[in-house]
Amino acid sequence: MIIEDNSFILFQSIIVPAAFSVLALVLGNRLKEKTGWLSSVILLYSTILIGYIQLRLFLEPSLEAIEASYSWLPKIGSLSLGSFTLRADGLSTPIALIISILCTLISIYSVKYMEHEHALGQYFALYLLYASGMIGTVLVTNLAAFFLFFELMLIPSWALIGVWGTGLREKIAFKYFMFTEAGALSLLAGIVATGFIANTFEIFEVSQGMVGIELGVQIAIVVAMLLGLFVKMAIFPLHTWLPDAHAEAPTPISALLSPAMIGIGGYAAIRIVYTGFPAVVKASTPQFMLILSVLALVTMTYGGYMALAQDDIKRLLAFSSISQMGYMLFGIASVSTIGLVGAVLLYVSHGLGKAVLFMVSGVLIHEFKTRSIKELGGLAAKMPYTAIATLIGFLGLMGFPYIIGFWAELYIFTGSMYTALQGFSHLLEPNSIRVLITSLAIVASVLTASYGLWTVRRVFYGQPTEKTMHANEGPMIMIVPIMILAALALILGIYPGLMASSASTYISELLGSIG
Repeated sequence: MIIEDNSFILFQSIIVPAAFSVLALVLGNRLKEKTGWLSSVILLYSTILIGYIQLRLFLEPSLEAIEASYSWLPKIGSLSLGSFTLRADGLSTPIALIISILCTLISIYSVKYMEHEHALGQYFALYLLYASGMIGTVLVTNLAAFFLFFELMLIPSWALIGVWGTGLREKIAFKYFMFTEAGALSLLAGIVATGFIANTFEIFEVSQGMVGIELGVQIAIVVAMLLGLFVKMAIFPLHTWLPDAHAEAPTPISALLSPAMIGIGGYAAIRIVYTGFPAVVKASTPQFMLILSVLALVTMTYGGYMALAQDDIKRLLAFSSISQMGYMLFGIASVSTIGLVGAVLLYVSHGLGKAVLFMVSGVLIHEFKTRSIKELGGLAAKMPYTAIATLIGFLGLMGFPYIIGFWAELYIFTGSMYTALQGFSHLLEPNSIRVLITSLAIVASVLTASYGLWTVRRVFYGQPTEKTMHANEGPMIMIVPIMILAALALILGIYPGLMASSASTYISELLGSIG
């Protein structure tokens, strides 16, 4: 059952933050850092709206989606640009909800962290536009509108890095912009080709328009779009922009770039490829998806090893994000319901855990004016809340039981192995090779535990250093949002069905339609 959004809930969740960005800009000079409270209230409104939809999807198994369609652009010849359609279903709603939760809590966190910065009206105005862009990218189903929101994510985030970042922020922001824009152009090429071949930009109509189109043409279009999405995900070797951008962005923005934005590329890969190009998924399995699995394995291993080599805590977390996107891609390439549900849960897990860890790094930078791990130590007794949150964050990334990350990794690896065993015959078969790749990925997951626990050991145990000798717990306005996210990771770990049930139903029906 699909119901029409007559209350404009979906539209409000996007337009309210964008509209109130003007108010933040106007009041920013007067309110300064307190503008963060205004933006948090605005974003809380969007969170409540999306949370209401997620609750309905959870409580009403027969409810497939809530949709809202608005007339947009006229038909041009035989090409239908479609309607401006927003859709909240089992795939998009969990992603949008995590984005809105993160944006709300990080806005509160920014009140203290950004208090000594300049032009905070502009900062929070861009912040609200950035949040609106991310939520819109996830909820919209028209490919043309998707690209517009995709770009709306880029422009505010580029400005936030370039103006309020650290180090060589202008050069790093430029590098970030050029990499992401190059990926966006590849994505745009695929979208334009899809529109002219399928005569529609509506994702849920593309599959019908592609009937009878040569498989090689469809694969070329998918590859073009995936290149753009993989730049956003920082999949190896398209990753080099991420460590610089995420490390030098202001920490509240790092806590959105890494946990929220890059995973949207993974969400879009599921939405566009599995929904719009079922022939590619079906006909190319296991060859095409096997290549993606290899890319995922390389990405998760490379990111993990590089994280182990870092002394700068923000660069460590940045490389960790590369590794985590490898996990997400592994689930996407599994071509199984359980693996794809695992990819959705990985977004949730990474979103919560990495936001916690970047925000913790901000507390450490705020208190000790350093990002060097070797200059920290012995903080567990002096900063107990920060220590507990850090441990939960890293345990979630490594897939420890009772935290949502456990279910994400379990589902991803189980889904990939399930697909492999379905076609297992002899050692040279692609599905048999998938068994080996999945086994290697499971072994490589030890890297997450290695850099995570080693970081906890170096920062919070051992003897205090000169900088940490007289340490105290960070400001509560920064600690409370961190603890809320850590608690949410535990709650969802104990009861993952709150996020997984609606996603499982939707993905199962999606794969069933592919055959």
